[in-house]
Amino acid sequence: METTTKSFERECQKHMSNQGITSKEKLQHQLQQIFEQAEHQQAALIGLYKMIFPNWERIERLEGHPVVGRHMWRYIANLFIDFDQRHHPKVFKGGLWVSTGFSSSNELGPWEISFDRCRVIYT
Repeated sequence: METTTKSFERECQKHMSNQGITSKEKLQHQLQQIFEQAEHQQAALIGLYKMIFPNWERIERLEGHPVVGRHMWRYIANLFIDFDQRHHPKVFKGGLWVSTGFSSSNELGPWEISFDRCRVIYT
């Protein structure tokens, strides 16, 4: 019998595929687009969550965080640092990502995403 987590993970993968995110390069491009379009660091963070979670507008809350591979985590952290240097020079660069972004794990592939430690509560 399949777990709910694996079913949800497939739903998230389909959501990303529907956005054209089918390779590491396309994922990197989408991540860059999120930061180029954001006017504030919170908008970038929400953009990241919208990118991986289908039906974002129906989510009441998240318990835990998605977990990503170390390379992806660092890539996004660097995007936040660059963004903060340009738009928020007086804040801790990348601080929002460190405090409310995804978790990371060496147990995952460099660009892999896991939802094992994240529970989604819908309205």
